[in-house]
Amino acid sequence: MPTLDFTNRKPEEELAKLPRPTNADLEKLFGVVDKVVIKDGGVFSGKALTGKVLLNIVDQDKIQRLQTLLELVEPTESFYCLCLGDYAIELISDDSIKVTIGFHHGVSIRYDQWNGDAPLARNEELLEFLAALGLTSPLEGWLESKRRNEVHQVAERDWFHNAPKCFHKYKEYMNGFGGDYLSALIEELNVEIPERETQVITLLQTYGRSENLWSGYPVYEEVPKYILQTFSIQEIISVYLNTDRNYKTRRGLGRFLCDFNVKKNRRKHIKHIPQEVINDLQKCFEHLDNKGGIHEVARLNRDKNKNKN
Repeated sequence: MPTLDFTNRKPEEELAKLPRPTNADLEKLFGVVDKVVIKDGGVFSGKALTGKVLLNIVDQDKIQRLQTLLELVEPTESFYCLCLGDYAIELISDDSIKVTIGFHHGVSIRYDQWNGDAPLARNEELLEFLAALGLTSPLEGWLESKRRNEVHQVAERDWFHNAPKCFHKYKEYMNGFGGDYLSALIEELNVEIPERETQVITLLQTYGRSENLWSGYPVYEEVPKYILQTFSIQEIISVYLNTDRNYKTRRGLGRFLCDFNVKKNRRKHIKHIPQEVINDLQKCFEHLDNKGGIHEVARLNRDKNKNKN
């Protein structure tokens, strides 16, 4: 899956000519500032995306405090958040905007004359400072993001605990977007689970283990699908029919058969999907009250009936 970049950043060759972010450079940017304006929305081409002012800072002590709390962890390698940021920080002198800095997710900043983004060393202190001045949304957003990350970490630990053991070794790769590791993972899976039937069921049950089967799920959940795609639909169906056909397996099978890559070739596969399997999947998602699953299996059923005609 290609990674979308909405940053409007310069080409790599131009970025390479720019300096990396440093605290010394940041101090120079604040050198003659007599006002700071923070606006809603991020920064595009060096300008605030919106005119909505959230906070004005004119007290020099507070401006100095803001600069201090924007202390950078000076990066050794350039990196870019793939969005335009949440807020724009305008540094103003004599009623003229001298610099506009993008503020990203409460943890980093971007200035278009640097070769990349800069993580903040004291982000929590900074967010608490802004909240004390009346701008509470950055702190609230960061705390909510932190809470979600903790929930995701628990879910990830649970998922890998129940996945084939060899998946743990490739966890870092599975959280990325490349697939170069898959052949090595499959080799290790064949050693761990040599029986093809057991492997299919394990992969289906792992693929079905998700809080969000149809959208918004973490990228590592797709790995069982990629491995299942090395089996034929006929073999997967045959293995399923020779098991106890429990709901853990049905969830994974339904998710797999209704995946986009299978759906786009459904005319070729539909004859290999018996009506009794579709009925099993329908009962499963109705029992789980999974609206997405109910909808997808209904479409599968319609395609099956069309094929009969």
